[in-house]
This record gives sequence, C-alpha cells and structure tokens, in this order.
Amino acid sequence: MPQTSEKQNSLKLYQVKSKVEPFNINLLEDALGIFNSTGFAVAYLDYKVLIGKVNIKNIEFYNNEVIEEEKYIQRIRLFNDDKELLIWRVKNGFKSRLRIDNEGSNEFVVDACQVLWGTNKKKLNNGWIKIYEDRGTELILPYGEDAKIDDKENRLFIMTRNYIGFHPKTYQATYVDCRFIKFTNSPL
Repeated sequence: MPQTSEKQNSLKLYQVKSKVEPFNINLLEDALGIFNSTGFAVAYLDYKVLIGKVNIKNIEFYNNEVIEEEKYIQRIRLFNDDKELLIWRVKNGFKSRLRIDNEGSNEFVVDACQVLWGTNKKKLNNGWIKIYEDRGTELILPYGEDAKIDDKENRLFIMTRNYIGFHPKTYQATYVDCRFIKFTNSPL
C-alpha cells in the first residue's frame, strides 16, 4: 500500500500509479474484451439500475436478467480492485475510458466509501442479496449472503477512488476522475 498522509474525516490522500485510455466503443460485447477481467458491473439504465458480476466472457445479473437493448444504457461501470471501464452514452453511440491502477504515472488520489441504500437484507440464491429500505428502495447485488447489514451500524458501501488533477495556470486541485473499486462492509 502506498504511503499515506494523516487521516482527516476518514479520507486519506496518497499516490498511486495510474493510466487512462479513452475508447470509442460500438458494442457492449467490446467492453468485456477491453476490461478482460473479473469483477463487478453497475449498469445505469433509463428504467433501473442493475448490479452484477463480470466474468471474462459475460456480465451476470440476478435471475439471468439482461439489458434489453443498448439504447437504454446511460452508463456502465465494470470494475475491480485494479481497474475500471466506464462506458457512457453519447448522441451517436458510446464512449468509454479504461483506468488501470499500478501502471502509468503517479497520481494523487483520495479513496472514499459511499453508503448504499439498504438497512435490511434478504438472502437470495447463489450468493446474491437484496438490500432494501422499508419505503421500497432496493438493490440486488452479488455481495454474499454473509454480509452484515442492519439499520444501525452495519451498512454496505461502494468504495471509490477519486483522482486529483491541478489546473495548469492556477494550480488549484480538483477531482478529475472517479472510479469504483469494490463493495465493502467496512468504511475507511
């Protein structure tokens, strides 16, 4: 793990090697070839959010659900601890970027954990769980049946890595990119 600075507000600033590659992408199947790894997927569609597992050759959603048509995709993130492929819809198709850590040049980053909706948990089959709120909000994800989730201190988080860049004239720091890393029960 890289050397870290002092912690403040549970966030830590440190450096990692990272590189970014932009792609013009035509088909969702191209994404699996570019990502070429296992991990997780979060698909933001016009009508819902799907969370699934990425295997080398496919994306698996709960109950074999599929994305009906690519035209409904707003954004998809394929990610694991080392990299993320982000795909987003543009007027005439899709664009994407692949960010790979532990390669490339040194960049300042801040990791953070965002709590996911869901203070109740229901075990589903084959390692899938549903986390939900009494008011109806729910997420189904392949996190594992042993996840500790309740309405008190045990919650599920998505860990993100935020990359810092500097304005060339003013040298003011700002976030220039963000990627998903993993789901976790432990905040930073």
